[in-house]
Amino acid sequence: MSNQRTPLSLCHGSDVKFGTSGVRGPVAQLSKDICQSFTQAFVSRLCREDALCVGIDLRPSSPLIAAWVIEQAQIMGMEVLDCGALPTPALAFYAMQQGLPAIMITGSHIPFDRNGMKFYLPSGEITKADEQMILTTRLDALSSSLQKGRCRHIGSDAIKRYQERYFDAFRDLNLSGKRIGVYQHSCVTRDLLVEVLRQFGAEVITLGRTDHFVALDTEAVGEAEQALAREWTQQHQLDAIITTDGDGDRPLIADENGYWLRGDQVGMLTCQALQASYIATPINSNTGLEKLLPNAQIVRTKIGSPFVIEAMQRAAEHDTSLGFEANGGVLLGTDTERLKALPTRDALLPILSVISTLPTRPISAQLKVLPSRHTASTLIPSINKAKCEQLLRRLATADGWQTLLAALYAERRPEINTIDTLDGVRTQLSNGNILHIRASGNANELRIYTESDRADHCNELIKTTKEHFHSLFFDT
Repeated sequence: MSNQRTPLSLCHGSDVKFGTSGVRGPVAQLSKDICQSFTQAFVSRLCREDALCVGIDLRPSSPLIAAWVIEQAQIMGMEVLDCGALPTPALAFYAMQQGLPAIMITGSHIPFDRNGMKFYLPSGEITKADEQMILTTRLDALSSSLQKGRCRHIGSDAIKRYQERYFDAFRDLNLSGKRIGVYQHSCVTRDLLVEVLRQFGAEVITLGRTDHFVALDTEAVGEAEQALAREWTQQHQLDAIITTDGDGDRPLIADENGYWLRGDQVGMLTCQALQASYIATPINSNTGLEKLLPNAQIVRTKIGSPFVIEAMQRAAEHDTSLGFEANGGVLLGTDTERLKALPTRDALLPILSVISTLPTRPISAQLKVLPSRHTASTLIPSINKAKCEQLLRRLATADGWQTLLAALYAERRPEINTIDTLDGVRTQLSNGNILHIRASGNANELRIYTESDRADHCNELIKTTKEHFHSLFFDT
């Protein structure tokens, strides 16, 4: 066996890599050897416990990958607690309660032909430094246990504990008389959301349940989902619609008019509801946050939950520390009066925080208190990596933007105020608009983000920016 055999070397030449949160790659490339190498490296280098929790989402490839992970952990003498299909934050919460590490098999929101693995220590989600330790672990230097570990199927215990966390935290919530739709599609939370809402007294209408996997991206909601929300709210006279992405760590909420809230709007409202005094959020989330909560300490990070967690760890002991991403996932960094810290993306906390106002006012009324800053995002799929990297290097200078700005603003071309290369390239223009371009950490996609003072301007800007990117940079 080669002395250089590591997870990194095994993935050489493939698209399997650590992205913004966990390992991701095409299912066809997530071989048994690769999946077990990541498991072996994680357990040997980072885990000090003798047991491991494992969970899955509902995509077709997850059960087989989980079986490989469980087999490898058992070979290493670990007892495995098989938690079955459950939300990622539910697995993380259960593992933290047990003082154990965990591996979640999920590709989150990406298409079904891709999948991945998320890793958790008893303290929460692993860091970028931990990722590098996993990638560079020499597998040939590791030995197996003399005794194979056992595997226990724990049923719904982990899900029940996750539900009880929120039944206790929102014990005063009464949604009697409110009609709430649950867009079930293929998310692993689809039955849990129904049960939680009914526990709080809501009348629940189930919508759009599917047998096939739906890659719902809460950062880039498509026209089909927009139209569905408007149709459902009118047809069923709904007060709200809720759902999550595939593994239940990103929320999606629609108001009584069928308008899907942007994830950063959800994050801002959650920070306000929990009176956060220290907030970590990536640079692509709404800059209205600083206006909404001027007394909070706000730290901007690169995109990805490990970067948000790293920033949250710098909060003072007396702070209520919260993190959120533009996809709406909220991370609780410190204990509150009714909630223990859960430093991983969670969808149920922001969902309940937003709909908790329904007994007294509609969701649309909450949006009116937010500063007049609006964000939008889209993506260009199937990009050439080398060409994308070349383009981002070009946009790192003011001259590199001039061709695009000339196409976007035929008459009054704005000046470039700032260029930020923390994550991709983000420029703030003299007219107040923001354009942010970056390569996805999970797939061969180019992500485009815009921000403006008016929603219609923002939506038009995202549309025309994508069109001009195609014609100027990718159609040639």
